[in-house]
Amino acid sequence: MAQIVLGLGVSHTPQMSMPSNLWASYASNDRKNPNLIYRRKKWAFDDLVAARAGDGIAERIKEEEFAALHARAQAAVAVLANELARAAPDVVVVVGDDHHELFSEDHMPTFAVYWGETVTAIPPEKFWFPEVATAAWALYGEQRETYPCDPALGAHLIRHLNSGGFDVAQIRAQPEGESIGHTVVLVRNRLMDRSKPVLPIVPLLINTYFEPNLPTPQRCWQLGKALRAALEAYPPETRVAVIASGGLSHFVVDETVDRAVLAAMAGRDEAAIAALVPADFVSGTSEAMGWLTVGGACGGLDMDIVDYIPAYRTAAGTGCGMAMVRWI
Repeated sequence: MAQIVLGLGVSHTPQMSMPSNLWASYASNDRKNPNLIYRRKKWAFDDLVAARAGDGIAERIKEEEFAALHARAQAAVAVLANELARAAPDVVVVVGDDHHELFSEDHMPTFAVYWGETVTAIPPEKFWFPEVATAAWALYGEQRETYPCDPALGAHLIRHLNSGGFDVAQIRAQPEGESIGHTVVLVRNRLMDRSKPVLPIVPLLINTYFEPNLPTPQRCWQLGKALRAALEAYPPETRVAVIASGGLSHFVVDETVDRAVLAAMAGRDEAAIAALVPADFVSGTSEAMGWLTVGGACGGLDMDIVDYIPAYRTAAGTGCGMAMVRWI
């Protein structure tokens, strides 16, 4: 049967893959972000600066602080890449959100498994912020690249998850000219050895962003448990790595939510999972639900937080709660 030999969780914020001396420039865009959500409320930038004045964030908005946090992130990502190489899986199940790459506003499943023969990463011709172009090597690739998938395993997961009570949509092809999302591309470019062939990938995609059919954190944890059962029911002997890509809290860092998610997963604490409030999992923070799915799948492995980095970039607390976790 298939066996989960490794679980990983990695953030995919551009902040992690662009030079730290561009963080301040990238942060200037936060003033115009209409989705600054903190403690279940939407904020104007200046109001959020005032609200968080007592949190000691402003004192940390320094280039030397940015450089130190960036260095920590690179070191932690390297640990995860080494773990993936050591585990030598036959296939990687990447769990994360879709950003309107395979989903559209007209067709938006809550959960979906891609089971085509391949997926293709297509770098965009232009970027919405110039700073993001410096992180494109990690998020989008520098040239068009096709990744192998595992359609037999994908089809098995679809059937098993649906028979187990999850209405999982199936996707067999990308829309014409559309790239697979950076949820998947970052796993290839930052965790896999670029000098070796791409490991086969099965994308398990979750609609975490777009109303009205959002899952709850608790449902994603249960999906992970069902994913583990589905893999254990797969007849071929297959070594599987499951990887959460995205998160944690952003576009406003909320350490309380991040630490609650990490602690609940580390302790396999289902009471704590049940206590997570869906209203906290909005905007970019919603990507943490992919982590909960992987956490649920890795119930037989021990979780180790390689690093958790509250990477603030403005006095409003905007930035990303970057995390790198392994289940071994």
